[in-house]
Amino acid sequence: MALSVRTRFEVFKRDEFTCRYCGRTTPEVVLEADHVVPICEGGSDDPINLVTSCWECNRGKAGVPLQQVIVGEDPHDRAVMLLERERQLREYNEILREIRLRKEQEAEQLLNYWCEELGLADVSKTDWRWLLGELERTPAERIREAMLIAMSRGMWKDWRYVGAIVRNWREK
Repeated sequence: MALSVRTRFEVFKRDEFTCRYCGRTTPEVVLEADHVVPICEGGSDDPINLVTSCWECNRGKAGVPLQQVIVGEDPHDRAVMLLERERQLREYNEILREIRLRKEQEAEQLLNYWCEELGLADVSKTDWRWLLGELERTPAERIREAMLIAMSRGMWKDWRYVGAIVRNWREK
């Protein structure tokens, strides 16, 4: 049932002929009475459930309760969020780079130690990759201890013996 002219006028008068959403007034805009809780959501025509609204605001709100009106994403907030994500990603990648460089430095020191002690010229890429992977799980000092044990037992032809020692320690 449509609102009475009298109810509509009383709502406009109470709200000083001003849209409660955007603040515009007559004659700048056409005013209407809007249901705060829409009729489709169980709202009533009681004046306590009515507010003055301009035509544009009332159409924009439609049959959605005011607290549920979805506002558009603020481009500034989105830009700030994206910049923050980018900053965090740069910092995270820098930490990963520092860790990788530290592991490579530790691996190089261990390989230099191994080669100097045994009089070797170089080690294979496979040994290098194994050592880098092992440094993810085992501290460099433990690997050095395993190297000493392998050298003291004459098991220095390849890294399998060193790997077995480290693996046995890890499994205990």
